[in-house]
Amino acid sequence: MFEVEFKATLVSKTIVHEPLEGEAVKLELVEERSMPPPLVISGPGQSELAREVVPIVQQVVRAMPFGPHGKLRVPRLTLWLTRSEWERLEPKPELGDEIQVKVSAGRIEIGGA
Repeated sequence: MFEVEFKATLVSKTIVHEPLEGEAVKLELVEERSMPPPLVISGPGQSELAREVVPIVQQVVRAMPFGPHGKLRVPRLTLWLTRSEWERLEPKPELGDEIQVKVSAGRIEIGGA
């Protein structure tokens, strides 16, 4: 049987207007993956200066202060719950919580990590 399993992090929890129920809660889950290193293409005519500068540029890119270091956030799952479903959910997930997601034939399971 085919099955997919991954850990995702809750990054957004939003109350939105929903035409039938009035209000809904939108939960967005992302998977954090390691960012590939910068790609440097070298050719036969690459200068000595370029060979010396490339490692420095790679180190600077890794040291950049924005976002999780070396991580990419890949959107994996958006879940919409009616307000009443959200109220019944216990415990309620908080931003930053890691959640296990399992998808198999005819079934999706979302639970604590």
